[in-house]
Amino acid sequence: MAVTTYKCPGCGAPLSFDGESGKLMCAACGNEYHADDIDALNGGSETKIEFQTQADTFAAGEISTYVCASCGAELLTEETTTATECPYCSSPIVLNDKIEGSIKPELVVPFTVKKEEAVKLFEEYFKGKKLMPNIFLKTRNRISEIKKLYVPYWLFDCDAYADIVFNAEKVFRTREGNYEVTRIRHYRVHRAGGMAFENIPVDGSVKLDNRISESLEPYDLTKAVPFQPAVLSGALADHADANAAECEARAVRRVENSMESKLRSTVHGYTSVITRSKRFYSDNGKAKPVLMPVWLITTEKEVKGEKKVYTFAVNGQTGKLTCDVPAAKGKAAGWFFGVFGASFAVLYAIVFGLKMAGVI
Repeated sequence: MAVTTYKCPGCGAPLSFDGESGKLMCAACGNEYHADDIDALNGGSETKIEFQTQADTFAAGEISTYVCASCGAELLTEETTTATECPYCSSPIVLNDKIEGSIKPELVVPFTVKKEEAVKLFEEYFKGKKLMPNIFLKTRNRISEIKKLYVPYWLFDCDAYADIVFNAEKVFRTREGNYEVTRIRHYRVHRAGGMAFENIPVDGSVKLDNRISESLEPYDLTKAVPFQPAVLSGALADHADANAAECEARAVRRVENSMESKLRSTVHGYTSVITRSKRFYSDNGKAKPVLMPVWLITTEKEVKGEKKVYTFAVNGQTGKLTCDVPAAKGKAAGWFFGVFGASFAVLYAIVFGLKMAGVI
């Protein structure tokens, strides 16, 4: 049988439980502790945040699915829509059997940004972007394809609670004769609290880069409408190929980071603060599937004799644009050294002036 021994945080001696006071007592230094506080100090990191998925499924003949033979993307559409190309790789896609039994979205955020507006946003995006590769600044940026696509998301709700212990220090420096004396006082700071989270978005498409989907946020979910196949008219909907359980880890990270940051913001007056242990748990966790509007724009550029496809995405509700085009390495380095060099020159001039004035 395993035996758990708790040690005093102050002196390291074993603690014993006192039935009369209901506390853990240290015979060596006389300190006493509540059992919950010791558990928190010795608990390390623990997360028990869970979400339940309660989603309807498609009935037979309710929706059609297209499968891309090249990249494997599975796309949904209402019966009357005829698709010709995959929005991800532009390959031909073929009509498959009616889909049945897969997860049915609860809500859809409709498109409010029209195609002409998305094209204009794309054309204006390059203005003032001096760090972009020259192929985008010195040649005309032609749109190869623009697709109206609904991207699957999971929205996570929960009532979350956190119990965090921080190690904190206060540093005092004094001069005693010819010596500078540094004194450090150590503290353990305990914070606990709860927060309600609603509609934490995590995209359920493996094909769409997470960095692009997260950059398109936020969406105004108050404008969402209940899902009906007719809503997809004139558009395609990416089928969620990542289920709620697979997306849950990203939602949990958002909950953990938000709660730790919030509790950390209440710890003031210390020179340094680091997290010692943390515990997270939740109630009423649930996940629901929704569709978000995205204009996917692709453009081709010739790089060193080879054609390369770049993807741009426009939030179909807000018009926010993002892309997978990296900054030109040479330009980025030049910008950094230019700023660094200018800052160094200013600092040198200040120091030189102080020296000439006899201040230093």
